[in-house]
Amino acid sequence: MAASKSRISSKQRVPSKGKIAARMQRPLVFGMVVASGAEGLGAKVEKLLRWTSKQTGVEISLGEAPSYEQLAKEVRASRVDVAWLPPIVRLRLGGEVSALGSILRDGRITYETALIVRKDSKAKTIAQLKDARAGWVDRWSAAGFVLPRVNLALFGIDPRTFFRTETFFGSHRGVVEALRDGACDVAGTYAQADVKGKVKGGSWSEIEGADVRVLATFGAIPPDVIATRADLAEGHVSAIRDSLRAASVDEQGRRLLRAVFGGEAFVEDMAKSYESLARALDMASARGLFA
Repeated sequence: MAASKSRISSKQRVPSKGKIAARMQRPLVFGMVVASGAEGLGAKVEKLLRWTSKQTGVEISLGEAPSYEQLAKEVRASRVDVAWLPPIVRLRLGGEVSALGSILRDGRITYETALIVRKDSKAKTIAQLKDARAGWVDRWSAAGFVLPRVNLALFGIDPRTFFRTETFFGSHRGVVEALRDGACDVAGTYAQADVKGKVKGGSWSEIEGADVRVLATFGAIPPDVIATRADLAEGHVSAIRDSLRAASVDEQGRRLLRAVFGGEAFVEDMAKSYESLARALDMASARGLFA
């Protein structure tokens, strides 16, 4: 069955399509923040959902959320059944969701948080960012807001008074484009590093004209996760999990996963990777850096 779209403010056993379909009885909504200017991401998600619909035997619609916080609200209101959740959203929802797993990207499940500047920026150190215009992704973005501020605090810098202005641009693409276009002087975003920790790319890599320099990185962050509402029927949860497992070993499924998530393999059990982020979030909340 075709997917529809709505707008909202190791080795594994792969089950047969028939067994998956038998578990499914009603339409589901897949929630995701689809950034403006993401070059057809919504259409790519819908293609993946059409493929998943064939696996599960039920229509799955795309529910686009305008922000991370709104995505959390939609899950809490049971208007979203399964979602692609950024790390902070996953932690804030806590026991209200059950994480199924994530998508392995370039052999890694973690990424780095980074502060970037334009390549021609005079700033060479964090201290030289004093009175700069900061660009952030979203108040609930780990790499694009929360962790850069936590780490600035660890350096003895109060991020609430350090910058001249702080502006949210809604997505990693948005903040990089703002930096490129001169709307901010420094941006918080994610970076991709190799096994030795050397940055080899990031949110800016596929954005035309984004000639940037990484000023600082602050260590690994756990990945976004695919999660279901905690009260979703077990039959639905199992079918969704099995369809993701199936996608990881199906040629078309792998292409669709890469188009949407940037990776091809579904990896389960993300709990341990979130422990350090949970501690950082607690510290940020205690210091008034995150509400």
